[in-house]
Amino acid sequence: MLFSLAAATFALALTWWFVAVRPAPANEAAQSRQGQAPVLATTGPQQGDGASGAVTDETSPDPTTDAESPGTTTDPASPAPETNETPPETDEAPDRAGPAAARQAQDMNKLLSSSSSARSSLSLAIASTSRCEPDGVDTIQEITASRRDQLAAAKDLSVTALAGGAELKDALVDALSASYDADAAFLTWARQHVSEDCAGEITEDRDYRRGLDRSETAQTAKRRFAEAWRPIAETYDLPAWKPSQI
Repeated sequence: MLFSLAAATFALALTWWFVAVRPAPANEAAQSRQGQAPVLATTGPQQGDGASGAVTDETSPDPTTDAESPGTTTDPASPAPETNETPPETDEAPDRAGPAAARQAQDMNKLLSSSSSARSSLSLAIASTSRCEPDGVDTIQEITASRRDQLAAAKDLSVTALAGGAELKDALVDALSASYDADAAFLTWARQHVSEDCAGEITEDRDYRRGLDRSETAQTAKRRFAEAWRPIAETYDLPAWKPSQI
């Protein structure tokens, strides 16, 4: 009986020691849960490392914040910085249908009308001179002076607002220049012919032949001009002059 009592006492002491020295597993689990609770209760996106899946303290940037560069501050009271930039220049297209273009087309048409009158009188003046009539020489002289003035006026024409104005003007100047040369050659012939009592063959005269050659050159330029003038005439309701009328 003494042995049984001693064994019971030893067992009781051993149980007390185990309880006092080593916490129960239930207490360990509770303490473990209490230690992890702050981590598990965190809010917001959590990122893990690729290897273990452990939660880190890094969070993705907030997309609602201003994306200002580091170290840069903006003072709302300070004025905006001044720049030396000037607005880019723009190339404005010429006014192809405005009053400037219409006026330039009308000015050119007036010159063409004057040129047409001179041309229609030339053939009659040459025929009169061939019959040895002095009036024919006077008429050719007047026509030559008119051609000179028309050529000068053509060179002074403003065509900046007209479509294809530069080419149109060049063709007209070429035509009137050749016409003036032809008229001047016919005038030299007419004076010589009348002064010599209309002797000799007209077609063999050097100045008369030069007049014919320059007239042919003028016709080529007039055809080029008439083709370029046609759309201008249609646009502004002006006569469509033919080469034979210029």
